[in-house]
Amino acid sequence: MSDAMTHASSHGLAFPDAFNMADYFVFANIAAGRADKTAILFEGRAITYAEVAAKVERVAARLVSDGLLPEQRVLICMQDRPEFVYAWFGAIKAGAVVAQVNPLLPVSDYGYYLDYVKPQFAFIDAASAGNFAKAAQHTRHCGKGANIINADDAAYGFRSWLDRDIALDAASWPTRKDDPAVWLFTSGTTGQSKGAVHSHAHFPFNTEVYAKRFIGIREDDITIAGPRLFFGYATGTNLMFPFAVGATTVLFKEQPSAETLFALIEGRRATVLTSVPTLINKMLETELDVDLSSLRFMWSAGEALPRELHQRWDKRFGVPIIDGIGSAESFHIYISNRPGDIKPGSLGKLVPGYKAKLLNDDGAPVAQGDVGALWLRGASAALHYQGAYEKSCEHLRGGWIVSGDKFRQDADGYWYYEGRGDDLIKSGGIYVSPLEVENCLMQHDAVRECCVIGRRDEAGLEKPFAIVVTHDDAGLEAEQLIAFAKERLARYKAPHGVAFRATPLPRNDRDKIDRKRLRTEYA
Repeated sequence: MSDAMTHASSHGLAFPDAFNMADYFVFANIAAGRADKTAILFEGRAITYAEVAAKVERVAARLVSDGLLPEQRVLICMQDRPEFVYAWFGAIKAGAVVAQVNPLLPVSDYGYYLDYVKPQFAFIDAASAGNFAKAAQHTRHCGKGANIINADDAAYGFRSWLDRDIALDAASWPTRKDDPAVWLFTSGTTGQSKGAVHSHAHFPFNTEVYAKRFIGIREDDITIAGPRLFFGYATGTNLMFPFAVGATTVLFKEQPSAETLFALIEGRRATVLTSVPTLINKMLETELDVDLSSLRFMWSAGEALPRELHQRWDKRFGVPIIDGIGSAESFHIYISNRPGDIKPGSLGKLVPGYKAKLLNDDGAPVAQGDVGALWLRGASAALHYQGAYEKSCEHLRGGWIVSGDKFRQDADGYWYYEGRGDDLIKSGGIYVSPLEVENCLMQHDAVRECCVIGRRDEAGLEKPFAIVVTHDDAGLEAEQLIAFAKERLARYKAPHGVAFRATPLPRNDRDKIDRKRLRTEYA
């Protein structure tokens, strides 16, 4: 038995060999007597688990009736809406491998994903239809366009496709726990995004050890998310986790704004919010008088949460922030704070069910408190990266995920993220974490957002360089900000230069600061 499976079994999670994750997340609710329980709240509608199960079953049968074979790929490119749920779980139930991408991408990106995924079917909607159709003109996949199902096409869309006759032998293909089920795309911070291949058992494992046991997601919860469902972080917190306990998820199609979230939280009396630091900051910038008393806690992940931002949120709203870190390679969060045990500035503790170690550049363990590269192990580790053998060998080693992220751990077992290894700055022969410098600069009242990169000075030596967006009419000078940092950091950590931007920092489709682009712009 592999170490990962031994680890899973030791936590009472030995899933049967014949296993399909759609049964775990959807159809188990019917068996548990929750058929009439509300699964989804969407645009004034309450959709029950019985309705979801019926639609998922129908999608699975339609796909097989239309020629889907085991482990063929299905690409989903839709906004947050019930059809996303039906298509996603329906394809998985049918025995397909699902990949999900942002519905707001340019034509070139859709061209890349179509060539990379090679889907037999694709589900789209009005948000993606125009650019997706242009990209699909040049692909041999999706039945040369015949198998692209548009949720917003009234005449030939999702509803009419679902209502067609189904072949009598259109039963779902049987799946096993170790069969591939989903590709989760990396954020592409170091190159083109690749699909981390996950099996049917990976998602229930993390759901059990993290969402249920560590966090305590409940049947009476009502969840809502700012990050969109195509992002694995939100697929977990706002779809899989609530469905796993028979809770209710709130979905909305539009891009998230502070105003939209506030209105839905108040109107639906949401108990769990999924957010990211950028959106948290936008919520704090509003002057609306809002009632967030229904929220038990808010998840934050996707990028580092500055301590200053955490403190401002606590002071104004008082809703506990559960900050944690996960990855496409692990499916979801593996180090996290938890209700009743929150340490601002840290990522919390290792989730039971996972193992972790910190190694130096020579592969030796680092001393406690020192920074090292994280190696993570658990029964949700990706099998490989699709079509990327060398990357798989480098980052997925015998059940260990070698992330490239730098961490340190204190004596009490709390973990601290120090940035990606390729983000660290070697100043004066000593490594500097850009996140430490950014957290310092964010304490200045005039700073709205910032990013610190390494930039060579006149002598060719790498030094910290800050790219800063200030609040309107702040009147901040570079010398003032550098002096501010030197009062609070070791001098070699303080920025040696500052560039002020009039526009927000660029971000990728996961809403993370695009450090690669900024390094290119300010090199």
